Amino acid sequence: MSSNRSIEKALDFHELTKHSYVSVRTKAHWLDWGNRPYPFKIYKNLQLLRLPHDFPKPEMDTLQALTTAQEIDGGRLDVKTLASLLFFTAGITRVKKYPEGSIYFRAAPATGALYPIEIYVVAGDVDGLDNGIYHFSPDRFGLTRIRDGDYRWELGLNSSREVWSSQASLVFTSIGWRNAWKYTERSYRHWFWDSGVMVANLLAVSSALKLGCRLLVGFVDKAVNRLVAVDGRREASILVVPLGKTSLQPVRQAEAPPLNPETQPLSRREVEYPAIYEIHEASTLADGDEVGEWVRACQTQSTEWEAAVFNPPQGISSQPLWQTILRRGSTRIFSKRPISDTQLRTILACCSGPINADFLPPRSSYISIYFIANNVEGLRPGAYFFNRVTGELELLKPGEFRRVAGYLCLEQALGADASAVFFLMTPLSKVLERMGNRGYRAVQLEAGIIAGRIYLASYGQGLGSTGLTFYDDDVTEFFSPHAKEKSNMLVVAVGVPAYKSRPGDFFLDISQHPATGTW
Repeated sequence: MSSNRSIEKALDFHELTKHSYVSVRTKAHWLDWGNRPYPFKIYKNLQLLRLPHDFPKPEMDTLQALTTAQEIDGGRLDVKTLASLLFFTAGITRVKKYPEGSIYFRAAPATGALYPIEIYVVAGDVDGLDNGIYHFSPDRFGLTRIRDGDYRWELGLNSSREVWSSQASLVFTSIGWRNAWKYTERSYRHWFWDSGVMVANLLAVSSALKLGCRLLVGFVDKAVNRLVAVDGRREASILVVPLGKTSLQPVRQAEAPPLNPETQPLSRREVEYPAIYEIHEASTLADGDEVGEWVRACQTQSTEWEAAVFNPPQGISSQPLWQTILRRGSTRIFSKRPISDTQLRTILACCSGPINADFLPPRSSYISIYFIANNVEGLRPGAYFFNRVTGELELLKPGEFRRVAGYLCLEQALGADASAVFFLMTPLSKVLERMGNRGYRAVQLEAGIIAGRIYLASYGQGLGSTGLTFYDDDVTEFFSPHAKEKSNMLVVAVGVPAYKSRPGDFFLDISQHPATGTW
């Protein structure tokens, strides 16, 4: 058995990585720009298969896509549909060139635009694609083949049997150094924030393309890491997502041998932060029996986690999903202009919908949504709690809190200038008692998914949004006594941008890569 049930590990890590007014002024960390990690994983001696460029665009209305359930017995997955899912989840939509190098912005946001998350495809019955395990390369918009053959049996044995009846599965991993370069130990939280916002895109696109998918946070870490040929330390698996439905069951086979394919270094040197590896190791699951026990504990129904499903207000329409994803950025300046009460309630309805995941019982959530209304037409300024059972907006504190919102968001003007600022909170100790240390991964991931949905619902209505970091304990104190037992996971600010940005585009080939340390 693993140490997953020793929950003091997660509690200690969370305490260690909190921001405070004092900590941000006393914990100096200087960025070595000459050692910034490269944002793409480049295999040196493996074949790249180009994905088709004429993939379908998800035309469904954004708000409809966000509120449509992901059914596991949905449509059929072929290579063009797979290409669409990969592009609108992790593809490159903008390129900005600077004297020190280019930044390749993706379909989903990432903390610091550092993009630590990689995606692998375990294909067993995908029309137009040979069976195998592939790494998705957004820079060349292709798949690098790591293994030949159908490995769904081994993946399902070490996660869920749902993998066996799926055409393929995506495996999300995180390369820790990419984000730790800037954010040090706290970057472990970002593994799940950044993968969560990507998953929000994936869920919406799969709904629009009528393709079923499910999120699996419970799996045998070492086995899945071995399958996708990562070491579990420098790069580690964090999520498995079965896609599509098939009657073609995989054949039982011997365990896949370990592989160590050569890749291009990310930077001249990498710095290790032991606290990251300690919390990740403490939240691993050792074998299939432990995975099964963990999932059963997660799936136990409880009124404490109950969350109803709400529809957006009638008469609200938005852009097609693919256009919203290309338009999405992270707003850099808000105009302080108001959003409407209807727009706010639409965002809440879209972000709080069900998530088809192994760690969540049906119609449940571990995330409580609080917000500060700075300028919402039809809503009194103040601090609110969104009741996810009744749908009511409960006023906790009336008043003008722009300065407070800015302070809570690490003294950033974006928090003060936004029309509304959402704080995604959870009773962390109770979550960990239920799920062990792995609950820390799950609840951070759920917060990331909700944040990603806030992005999409905002941009779909012509608004802007941005994710922000925060002073942990000050957030809890501000929303107390209502939130006195809760910890903040993530913040998203929403409002009217002070500028008009151009939509992104389809960047499907960055043909040349610079030498290590020169990009």
